[in-house]
Amino acid sequence: MWFFILAFVPAWAYELVCILVLDLPLMPWMIAAPFLGPTAAAFAVTHALEGRAGLRELLRDLNHWRVPARWYLLALIGVPALLMLCVLPLPGAPAAFDPQPAALPSWLVLFVVVLVVGGPLGEEPGWRCFATPRLQDRFGPAAGTFVLGILWALWHLPLSLIEGYNHAGADLGGIIRPFLVFLAFVICVSYLFTWVFNYTGGSGPIAVLLHTPLNVSLLPVLFPTLSDSLRYQIWQVAGFGLVAAILLATTRGRLGKHTARNLGAGGGEGLSR
Repeated sequence: MWFFILAFVPAWAYELVCILVLDLPLMPWMIAAPFLGPTAAAFAVTHALEGRAGLRELLRDLNHWRVPARWYLLALIGVPALLMLCVLPLPGAPAAFDPQPAALPSWLVLFVVVLVVGGPLGEEPGWRCFATPRLQDRFGPAAGTFVLGILWALWHLPLSLIEGYNHAGADLGGIIRPFLVFLAFVICVSYLFTWVFNYTGGSGPIAVLLHTPLNVSLLPVLFPTLSDSLRYQIWQVAGFGLVAAILLATTRGRLGKHTARNLGAGGGEGLSR
């Protein structure tokens, strides 16, 4: 409970002051919000409850790079590929496919910048390394992931007061409708995150890499004449919803929790959490 209070209150207070009082633009001020919220909360609550031993374990997860290459491929290729597949049902999308190799270097720079100072690195120490194992232990993998998905999405709610953020409009209806789509998307993608987190032995770096393509669109590189739209996000809900259903079905709702993993030289996946 204290983790979520500390994740929400400082970040929301900071965001609401920036949005409603100072009327600041989305960037660059929003960079600080994730670090004020879930990351700070994870370290504060871990220190309060588990002391230095808990902090060492949290830092170990955040430094857990040694996982099989397939998880890097999933994060760096698989997730962007699925996001781009969700573009294809949009009207005119197949004809708009026009790769722009010259735009790739700038996209890669943006990817690294967002990874380091944006939401991924600022959020994942809290949502995955701290909250995921505890919610799984309390509610089970499926229900715990559902709870986390709702809270993860709600944490972003103040940003929906900025017209244009995640397709938010200026009136209440223009805020609520896009946010409900965003909520559904975050819940669906949370099952992928939990599954990967469990099978990588709690790898924070992989969680950060999974998060980054969700924040950095490849549309300008592959579909330069298309723009992001609410309809595209609805198709993302469908795509990641299908992935979530497959993962829940194939793991019988366990999402890899308590899976035996090998930490040997063969590149195993860590201890079960």
